[in-house]
Amino acid sequence: MRYFYLIIISALSIIILWINIKLHSENYSKKQQKEDIIKQLNFLEKELKENYSGERMQKIFPEGYVFIHALYGLSWCELTNTDPNDFNLKKRAIKESIYALDQINSDKAKWTFEGYLKPEYGIFYSGWKNYLLSKILSIDTSFSQHKIYINLFKAQCDSIANALKANKSPYIESYSHQSWPADMFVAMASLSNHDKIFKPKYNIDIDQWLQKVKENLDTISKMVPHKVDSKTGKAIEGTRGSSMGLILRMLGEINSEFGKEQFDLYKSNFISTTFGLPSIREYPSGQDGYGDVDSGPVILGVGFSATIVSIGTLSIYDHNTLANNQYKTIHAFGLAIKSHNQKRYLLGKLPMADAFITWGRASGMNTNNVYECSRGSFIKFHSVSFLALLVIWSLFYQQKIRKLFKKNPIPLKSHP
Repeated sequence: MRYFYLIIISALSIIILWINIKLHSENYSKKQQKEDIIKQLNFLEKELKENYSGERMQKIFPEGYVFIHALYGLSWCELTNTDPNDFNLKKRAIKESIYALDQINSDKAKWTFEGYLKPEYGIFYSGWKNYLLSKILSIDTSFSQHKIYINLFKAQCDSIANALKANKSPYIESYSHQSWPADMFVAMASLSNHDKIFKPKYNIDIDQWLQKVKENLDTISKMVPHKVDSKTGKAIEGTRGSSMGLILRMLGEINSEFGKEQFDLYKSNFISTTFGLPSIREYPSGQDGYGDVDSGPVILGVGFSATIVSIGTLSIYDHNTLANNQYKTIHAFGLAIKSHNQKRYLLGKLPMADAFITWGRASGMNTNNVYECSRGSFIKFHSVSFLALLVIWSLFYQQKIRKLFKKNPIPLKSHP
């Protein structure tokens, strides 16, 4: 049994040391980050086109097929904006993002949504499809068949705007009688992007919608709720980290002033540290809850999805160092595998996580913040790790330690 315990604690010690080393293994220049992200995209491309990852993710997540294709296309768009003069990158980005859009526009993607909703198939489907198209057109409006996609984009924008005008609540249904605010923010970001690419048309609609949003904030956190009543817009479920990280991403494009107000509340309620490492809570500070399909696992209050989504969100709100440290933490625990042209996390078993990480990293590079990855300070985590190693090895050698103290007792001071 003693040798069995030795093997166990040796393996545990190697894991702890490996994580501590991996925290400092991702210090890239802008060029190196770009190359690394392309490796992640190479992996996702193969997974989507050859290994049916869209179908596999659909079995795990309610909107998995649409989600992973949207994130794949968006990652290419964000990465291209980091280097507009790289024409080969732009050409590939447009090709791959159009591929992703075509998959979202397929019957395979639509079957899980309800076609009678307004806009058609609900606001989740319409929002992500239109948001991806807005990002494609923000790269270039002169690529092959661009007129078809421009007309499609403008028609979809009108459809979203008309559905919003006919809706009493600021949140259109994603499914029949079910509304999640994050889905609506994605759709409204596509309208905001329309006004940046073409002649402004939806600024009044956006302003009126934002006013309704502010009137229907969660009464406790004063932030956007996670789920609402589809008719009234009132909160059914309070603010959560997984959806708030995405909402803030979109608010950065819709209205930066309101976005900063919400981000300040997000900082005090959700941004945290766990054993000295940056993390994002799934539930506001002082509240506890369980994980679900939206959050992924919730361990010690930390949300799996919320933490991954935050990479891009933190960069957008000028917290680039924190975003880098957040990514390094994910990288250290993410079981990464890298080859000469591919990189994957969680041993490649959950490509949805890779898609979110890639989108967040590419978005972070596309901000005006410092591009160089700084060396994160993880002193507290290193100290905790050292103490953990000290404890487990002390327990293993406790008998020898006792014998040592018996042979060499600590002398007591004599009093005069």
